[in-house]
Amino acid sequence: KMMSLILCAVYLSVTCLLHVQAQNGGDHEKFTEELFMKETPSGHVYSHFQFTTRWDSDIRRRDNSREHYNLFPRSVGDIVAAYGVQELSLSLTQGLWRYEKWGYPINSAPPGAQVIARFQSSVPDVDKAWEGLTSALAGLLCSSLNNLGRTESIQPEYSFANQGVTGPDSLGTNRTYLRYGILPRENLCTENLTPWKKLLPCKNKRGLAVLLSSGHIQKYSVYFSLGLDLKPVCYSTGEEGGGCTSPGVELVQSVSVVIDPVIINKQADNTDWNVKRMFGIGVTPACPLAHTSTIFIDTTDSTYVLDPPPNEYLYYGAGMPRKLAVYDVKIFTEHGITDITAKHPKSHIYGIVRAPPVLFNRHVVGTGQERGGIVATIKNSCTTGITVAYLELIPWYLRVYLHTLKIETDGVPVKPINTVYRPGRDRERPYHLELVLKLAARSTTTIRIDMEYSILRWTEYPPDANHGLYVGAAVLTTRLPVDGKANATVLAAEDSSLSHLFWGNVATDPVLKIYSETLLITVPTPDFSMPYNVICLACTIAALAFGPIHNMTTKKLVLVSPDQEEKSLLGKIIACVLSCLPTLAARKKKQEPEQTSDEDKGNEESSEESNIPTQSEDTNNS
Repeated sequence: KMMSLILCAVYLSVTCLLHVQAQNGGDHEKFTEELFMKETPSGHVYSHFQFTTRWDSDIRRRDNSREHYNLFPRSVGDIVAAYGVQELSLSLTQGLWRYEKWGYPINSAPPGAQVIARFQSSVPDVDKAWEGLTSALAGLLCSSLNNLGRTESIQPEYSFANQGVTGPDSLGTNRTYLRYGILPRENLCTENLTPWKKLLPCKNKRGLAVLLSSGHIQKYSVYFSLGLDLKPVCYSTGEEGGGCTSPGVELVQSVSVVIDPVIINKQADNTDWNVKRMFGIGVTPACPLAHTSTIFIDTTDSTYVLDPPPNEYLYYGAGMPRKLAVYDVKIFTEHGITDITAKHPKSHIYGIVRAPPVLFNRHVVGTGQERGGIVATIKNSCTTGITVAYLELIPWYLRVYLHTLKIETDGVPVKPINTVYRPGRDRERPYHLELVLKLAARSTTTIRIDMEYSILRWTEYPPDANHGLYVGAAVLTTRLPVDGKANATVLAAEDSSLSHLFWGNVATDPVLKIYSETLLITVPTPDFSMPYNVICLACTIAALAFGPIHNMTTKKLVLVSPDQEEKSLLGKIIACVLSCLPTLAARKKKQEPEQTSDEDKGNEESSEESNIPTQSEDTNNS
């Protein structure tokens, strides 16, 4: 009994020590959970959850020396060490972000699944590492990312620059170690969100992650995106501005949700919203392992009143700063408050929404199932010219012709600054088109390229072949000018947390990625009912031919007399009926003589009765 008490005491002591160590940033780890909410000009509510984990462990270590994990998820650490990952960006998205109505998000993502990976220079075979990484991520998040093979990925040249710190030792900027792939048909479901929440230190038991109820979000959201970003960060630099001497790693898990309050309230003129109604549950106590747990609400030019009032207001940005309401969850929940409500004194008036400075759209042109084209439209509303990088990943079964490329700005032909074109190969690699353009101020630029549709093998069509095939979204990368910075929230490179951005009022580099719509292409499709008909006919003929052949080869023909012949069921029934007919005929003949004899007896009795004289006649005779 004494030994068990001692073991229990030791266990509790170690547990408390680890808990305190994690809270105090033991082993130089820090975890923050944040929620950013904003009401868009169209009346929708944009909610961005961000969970940031920082660790001073060197990302270049690929041996087994990284054994102790406190806050950083071990499953992600093992994948990074196994495949030599330097930077990673993963997104699973359901829905399309409406830039013209909602502005720019904190993290842009295309519909479907997207993976951007940069490997360390020490990796010998990048393609093999890419296939292993996508397979491991598919198992981690229960998705189909393992389909991102060589036929669905490319090596960009001007898009997707380094997000983390770089250095001479394996943390390079060489583009040959960069891979990008997209799956436009991948859906975001509950089986993806559940393992994603298990990567958090508090899982979905405490903190802001409790608000992420998949059933409620799937029911009411018009846009739902899940992200996982990893990059190296610098903890200390050398003397006189030298390179990074102590690199670490930063993991950012984010969820972006857009909800229409009109759908939740079921009233067209009611745009009031609150946390409990949007997510099905109120704000719970903060995660005990979190360094900070904060809710930011953008109240710039807002017409609603927050209840309860925030702990304080924060102004972010230069020139015309943005006004942010700040709620500290640790203090907020101690007073028993679990909900935040936004009430409008007047009904929301839907008017013309001012579009952001740069817009990007894309559509398909052409008729029939033989030839077509892709047209991309870029609208620059800035007062100065901008430089953009346009990236297009086209599947191999859409044959793109470079000589048909046409670029026009307001009807005037334009030559690109740089052009990258890698033709695709059937069932080996996709088409890669990348353009660097200079867009004039307040101009509209159109990019068109023609293509030819290929006929696939019947095993390469999806189950719903007549629905069509999807082409992933194109990517437009640009740097906003000074007059367009107020329209975007860009995270800092040295620290991706929202608290560092807002409280420090950090001036960031406004480089944005804008994604277009996915395209639905109708390729030549065979009649899939014909194989079914052929299979049915072949099986019928085989069955009819198999029966007689089987009887002839397995049975022995023997001459028998008609009496010994084995009769079928129908023959037995007929024989039984025929055998019964003589018996019935005999019974009928036997009954006929008895009836005639009875009739004769009746006639004789009647004649005898007629011959007997009556008493009156005898007396008369006498």
